[in-house]
Amino acid sequence: MSSTTTVATPDLLEHYDAGPAYDEFLSSQRQPRGHYQTLYQHLRSLPANELNRRQSAADLSFLNQGITFTVYSNEQGTERIFPYDLLPRILTGEEWSVIDRGLRQRMTALNLFLHDIYHEGRILKDKVVPVELVYSAPHYRREMRGVDVPRGVYVAVDGTDLVRVDDGRFLVLEDNLRVPSGVSYMLAN
Repeated sequence: MSSTTTVATPDLLEHYDAGPAYDEFLSSQRQPRGHYQTLYQHLRSLPANELNRRQSAADLSFLNQGITFTVYSNEQGTERIFPYDLLPRILTGEEWSVIDRGLRQRMTALNLFLHDIYHEGRILKDKVVPVELVYSAPHYRREMRGVDVPRGVYVAVDGTDLVRVDDGRFLVLEDNLRVPSGVSYMLAN
């Protein structure tokens, strides 16, 4: 991974080094992974500055369409372009199958957790999760105690942030259960 051997046109990958991190695009021999071959060949055909030009054009397009989010600090909001990458993360069917099963399982667990804290509270009584942690959470709603939600679904959309670790496995970094940023843009377009 730390090798500096160039496998593509020097223009795009000459100084590329993923370091110790897992590289989605290139294998440890600095060869494109099988499912990245088509993208790799396309990138080789581009002039060095073309990818930057396209990213800048896409950024401007996002800004003009209002595809932004607000970062709040000191009670002032700053508009930022919704982050994305022109180069897609390409997953194999096998990788997606593992992720899909894991995310479905996670969504079920999150809904069961919420049902429990608003009903029986076994996870709190058994001290698996500290009571004060739940009851002091800013989004905990005492008025939801005993309320049965349709089909037991408290959370229908989860913005799960995944990371791939150096051995190639995916791990969950965090869940965004309120209103995941970007969902409305996906639905609108």
